[in-house]
Amino acid sequence: MVSFVGASEFRVQMMIDRQKIKKLGVGSNQMEFTDFLIEEKGDKTFPDYRKLDLMKVPKLISNTWVLDYRNGIDDGLLFNFSGTKIDEHYGQNITGKKMEEVYKGIFRDEILDCFRQPFLQKKVIHAIRSDKFNDQGYIRDRKVESLLFPCSEDDQIINFGIGITKITSGDEKIEPTFSVL
Repeated sequence: MVSFVGASEFRVQMMIDRQKIKKLGVGSNQMEFTDFLIEEKGDKTFPDYRKLDLMKVPKLISNTWVLDYRNGIDDGLLFNFSGTKIDEHYGQNITGKKMEEVYKGIFRDEILDCFRQPFLQKKVIHAIRSDKFNDQGYIRDRKVESLLFPCSEDDQIINFGIGITKITSGDEKIEPTFSVL
């Protein structure tokens, strides 16, 4: 069973709630990235993607990715940037490509809906699932856990979403969850 949690009324207060994210049990790299974004946003509600200095967290860059929301979401979710581990997961360089074209997982509709939410609700999302991937001709299972944070240059209009994903190999089956935080 797939659950989609938190589609509640729009209310921006503290956009990144560190304690909520920590309670999810995400990995240390995802918490470090959360702390980095909290620091970088300063007293604003949202971080400004164009002003982020990702070289402050160089070990995390390979697991990060950026969606371009500048033209909205009606024509698809465009990858503005993808780190090397993300490209390896997809089996190609996905920068400049639409998620709808490259994501072939079994939870495709849920992921696409979930990754639209930072633009629509101006909130962080969390997605976790087990999924299949092609590893040099062998179909293998992976656990994939992502956080996606809305970004804004004017603290009002969401123009980018920056994400970090933890990908682990194994046959562990988990209940997929797609949440708005």
